[in-house]
Amino acid sequence: MYRAVGRGAWAMGSHAFGFPWGGIAMGVLFLAVIALAAFAIVRMGRSGKADAKRRGIDILIERYARGEIDAETFRAMKAVLEAKD
Repeated sequence: MYRAVGRGAWAMGSHAFGFPWGGIAMGVLFLAVIALAAFAIVRMGRSGKADAKRRGIDILIERYARGEIDAETFRAMKAVLEAKD
């Protein structure tokens, strides 16, 4: 029979979900979720920078192909774009 007060088999008492290690397991799970979210945010930020750098170099190549800039300017601007992190 379920007892609302006390430490019966189904009452939570002082342990999370009725298990003495439940609180520890929930804490570890919570930390794992936070770590995964942080990893995903950092990963997305890095991929965005790489895409922006690649797009900048593509635009530079197009400008060089159209004759808007000369070879020396192209090399200098490309070196600046590649040096950015």
